[in-house]
Amino acid sequence: MIRIKLELLSPALVGSGGGFGAVIDQDVVFDDTGLPYIPGKRVKGCLRDAALEVRDMFECARIGANLPEIEINKTFGIIGSGDSPALHFHDLTMEEYESNRQWLRFLEQEPKYAPFITKEAVLRNYTDIRQQTRIEDDGTAANHSLRTLRVLRKGLVFSGVVEIREENRELHRILQLAAMNWRRFGTHRNRGFGEVRCTLISTTGNLEPVEPWLEQICTD
Repeated sequence: MIRIKLELLSPALVGSGGGFGAVIDQDVVFDDTGLPYIPGKRVKGCLRDAALEVRDMFECARIGANLPEIEINKTFGIIGSGDSPALHFHDLTMEEYESNRQWLRFLEQEPKYAPFITKEAVLRNYTDIRQQTRIEDDGTAANHSLRTLRVLRKGLVFSGVVEIREENRELHRILQLAAMNWRRFGTHRNRGFGEVRCTLISTTGNLEPVEPWLEQICTD
């Protein structure tokens, strides 16, 4: 089993696909208590894309390493396929998530605290509101283009585990290279949002460092 640690180096919009009432046009993903999290499927998709980028970089640079797409597909799976990949990603949550979640549920039932312990109140501790609009060629704001976004704050740290169904060196190598290459994710990641740093932590001590292998193939 491997633990993934994801640090937000800039505000990030991990879009939920919807808004929040009539106020927020694009909202982040959060649970029933208001605590934000990052779905495991998003993590898997981002790492798969990062692995494919590494494969393309190796090919363009003519580095003597081979990352076959079939191995990447075995590791992360294929979108829409019913086959089970070698890795199973759990949701990424903040530190002491379960404990905080239990306390929030308890306080929601207490009459004197319930008016203050709301989803919106909890979310305000971890998010900021941003507004964007489209600018016309003449420099004026386009009509009806104002959008209100809720973003996760810079500096938040999320973590979660990855279950390995099939242990092998190639799988570890692909996962580590993908983590090293993962730099941005989420909505508007090309507009200054979603810069991240991904770190892998082995819980069993069998994660062989990829740096010596990478250095060797780059100097061959």
